[in-house]
Amino acid sequence: MQNGCMEQNKPVSDISPVKILVVDDHPNTAHMLARAISQISSALEVVSATSGQEALERVKNSAADILITDMIMPEMTGLELIEELQKNPAGRPTFSYLITAYNVPGLEVTARRLHVKEVIFKPIPPQRICQIVSHALEEMGQAKPLQQTVITKEPFNILIADDKPDNITLLSRYLEAEGYRYITAQNGLEALEQVRKSLPDLVLLDINMPDKNGFDVLQEIRADLATQHIPVIILTATRLDSTEIQHGLNLGADDYVTKPFDRRELFARIRTKLRVKEAEDLMRRRNQELNLLPEIGKELSARMDIEELSSILLKRTVETLGALLGYLVMNQNGTFQQKTYQLSNTRLNETLPLPHKLFEVAKDLRQGFIIEDTKTDQRWAGMPAEQIGSAVVAPLFGRFDLLGLLILTHEQQSYFKIEHMLLLQAICSQAAIAMENVNLFSTISHEQKRMAAILHSTADAILMFDTSDSLVLINPAGERLFTDFRTRLGLPLTRGMGYDALIGLLEQASATDSRQEAEVLWPDHRVFATLVIPIEDGGHVVTLHDVTHFKEVDRVKNEFIATASHDLKNPIASITGFCHLLEFVGPLNEQQKEFVERIQSSSETMNELVQDLLQLVQLDLSMGMPIESEQVELEELISRVVDEYKPQANARDQSLTIEPSQPGTSVRGDTQQLAQALRNLVGNAIKYTPKGGEIRLSLGSEPNAAIIQVKDTGYGISSSDLPHIFERFYRVKDDDHEEIDGNGLGLAIVKSIVETHGGRVMVESELGTGSCFSISLPLLSLNSVTNPKSELSN
Repeated sequence: MQNGCMEQNKPVSDISPVKILVVDDHPNTAHMLARAISQISSALEVVSATSGQEALERVKNSAADILITDMIMPEMTGLELIEELQKNPAGRPTFSYLITAYNVPGLEVTARRLHVKEVIFKPIPPQRICQIVSHALEEMGQAKPLQQTVITKEPFNILIADDKPDNITLLSRYLEAEGYRYITAQNGLEALEQVRKSLPDLVLLDINMPDKNGFDVLQEIRADLATQHIPVIILTATRLDSTEIQHGLNLGADDYVTKPFDRRELFARIRTKLRVKEAEDLMRRRNQELNLLPEIGKELSARMDIEELSSILLKRTVETLGALLGYLVMNQNGTFQQKTYQLSNTRLNETLPLPHKLFEVAKDLRQGFIIEDTKTDQRWAGMPAEQIGSAVVAPLFGRFDLLGLLILTHEQQSYFKIEHMLLLQAICSQAAIAMENVNLFSTISHEQKRMAAILHSTADAILMFDTSDSLVLINPAGERLFTDFRTRLGLPLTRGMGYDALIGLLEQASATDSRQEAEVLWPDHRVFATLVIPIEDGGHVVTLHDVTHFKEVDRVKNEFIATASHDLKNPIASITGFCHLLEFVGPLNEQQKEFVERIQSSSETMNELVQDLLQLVQLDLSMGMPIESEQVELEELISRVVDEYKPQANARDQSLTIEPSQPGTSVRGDTQQLAQALRNLVGNAIKYTPKGGEIRLSLGSEPNAAIIQVKDTGYGISSSDLPHIFERFYRVKDDDHEEIDGNGLGLAIVKSIVETHGGRVMVESELGTGSCFSISLPLLSLNSVTNPKSELSN
């Protein structure tokens, strides 16, 4: 039968009770094979399973006599299932057969260690399985003891298909003389049966045979996946014309030989085809090895635990390469971790120490290597060699360093070949990637837990928005902010619910692709310092820090300063007034005049301080309020301030000039406040420039902004003082500034006025050469009537 087995004419008592277990993770395959085997005899008990665990359940109370299992299955391989069944309390199988598509080096050795009867390579037709089971039943019926299969290099097996007995006799004698084995067939049907049953290495095929001619046999051989690779040489006594030869070659014949043939020519052709077949078989094995790599790689990459991954790596490599022992040494941040694995029925008494020498060799070579004789190879020095004959070593290289070594050992010398090493190195390369992925996953998982803890414990509200400004993350502090509106992940904030200022800040950050910060007034009248930061891949992170308490403290402070300053104005005015009246009461001597002048100077200084404090308070209280806005011609404003300070500059022999500028540069803002900022800068330049110095003002522009600069040739400012000079009450402390009066509020006022107008103030300075203060203000065409920041605060 093509897809099944003919029922055998055996007495039921001969094979009963026999339980056969078929295991394959593809349900259709397992069912098909079980159904085919059951046709051998109605007395057989044939059960199937689709996993190793299911198979163990099926034989928990009744042992299987014959096991037929696939090799590669999820969770448990066929070899692992065989190991488990050999420890089954109900009894172990008499015969075990392993089916695999991967003819990899060492697999048959491992199977032999586990007393596997035969390793069967795919593709395999059901009738072949039926033949194997039938032979097993015959052996069991004859009570043959289980013998370990010894795999040796066997002579080539050649099928002679010819209906002439004389031809068969002649060819048989020739093949024996050349050292080949042979089987025979006298008709087409018998030839096909022998091909499928014995899988010969080469077929000598006659054309004219009964039942099926040679061309039909050839066509069926090439149509079967299990036999299509077998070389076929057509032997014929008929002188074929070119058309028939072409027909045979098109069907898949490898060569033609006509009878009578020259013996030497025939065997030269046979040897040629067998050499080609050996090369093709080797290529198929290599392809099968390559096909195995994705299977192992998939199994390794599915592990998220280093311990589990290491165990799988050791098991699969020991099983695949037929090793006695697998030894994995991992370097974890300078700490070495060791793990070993051997099949359950092998017992290696020697333990392996840390292989420092092998690490050094692997680092130098940066590839795997073979130890053919552990007793003489110096690279194995210091390692046990009594029960170990040879070894293969494969390094696991990560992106930056050597992660570890995988060492497989065998009791025989020179067991491992280059194909073992190449396959092992390929597996280790995949394992190294999987290990780095596990470490990366562990790091990311740890960081995610840390981040989650931070997000949940921080008092600040943290929100994350995607590129469409939809909310994708919010921490508990953020959820508590939205008391009258239910926030939902995946949706944007809704306007008209009291959060328009925050929405506007997000839109501004998206439009400018830059970080934005402002104070946002919440619907419950709390004030939040809000920072919007763009994310590299799109979207924004928003943090809201509650500054309501600080704003309240600031308001109370400003009110106190305003009240205190207002109350100080009258006493200071009285002191100043009475000092002026003293000279009208009567003549004063020189010392009295000096004292009066000092009192007047101090009172003027106090009055300036009070005025500056009041102005700062007014600026602070006006933050968030619309400013008095009008068109300001900067050229005119600069000219007016320079004219105002000309007398002071002349009194110190200083040059106060304006550089030529382009007329018509305008901004929108409060003229008095901008004039005050400019006065403070010019006044400071005069105070901090020695006699005979030079002060120059210039008006320029850059895209979207007007630039006012005040340059002097004064004492300059040290680099350590520069970051602080715009802070309130900060004064430069050095010998040049010691005698100069000031309260440290002038530049703070300048900064506050400029920022209120949406601009910024900058300074460049060097000790001994002077300073340059620059004010940047938005040009009229791009400036709004109200302060941009104030809009965000309402």
